[in-house]
Amino acid sequence: MQKYNELRMLVCHASIEIITLADNLRRTIMFYANRFNAVASFIVIAGLTGGFPTAVMAADDLKPYPEAETGYRRVVIRLPVVDAPDDRKVELIFGRMMEVDCNRHFLSGQLARKVVQGWGYDYLVMSNVSGPASTMMACPPDEPKKNTFVRVNPGRDDAQYGWQRYNPKLPIVVYVPEGIEVHYRIWKADEQTVTAPSE
Repeated sequence: MQKYNELRMLVCHASIEIITLADNLRRTIMFYANRFNAVASFIVIAGLTGGFPTAVMAADDLKPYPEAETGYRRVVIRLPVVDAPDDRKVELIFGRMMEVDCNRHFLSGQLARKVVQGWGYDYLVMSNVSGPASTMMACPPDEPKKNTFVRVNPGRDDAQYGWQRYNPKLPIVVYVPEGIEVHYRIWKADEQTVTAPSE
């Protein structure tokens, strides 16, 4: 009877040890599983943002570009990741808010493309903004003036730089005189194409 009780106690202690080991193993597995999920989540976020989260990207992607000169400011456009980016274009619109009458008003300026030496990255510089000029129609005497966005018309040779390739991996960096705003809009090509006939 005594040996039976001793054997029973040994089995009981062994069971407790096994349960303890199993619990510790479960806790260890859960710990590493949570760490794996955190790493996996970071990888997914990085993949969706094209490499790293935006906050991380913003801290580093401007290092190659020069600081704005006196009288200028640097404008940065970062584009989200999309499907078929080659089917999109970014239109840049330059101008400033002005009080105008019923005539058509516009500013003139020069838009130049430059390259960061040693990096090959493009950036744009708007300069020599002048005006405004306007048509010379007679406005109704009781028509009040209005505050509107007056666009800068770049020269014919410079207008091409107002259209940028849709590239979410690199920022669009533009330097403009103080007081000039940069607006932009995204153009997307129609998914349907039409076959041109022979004549």
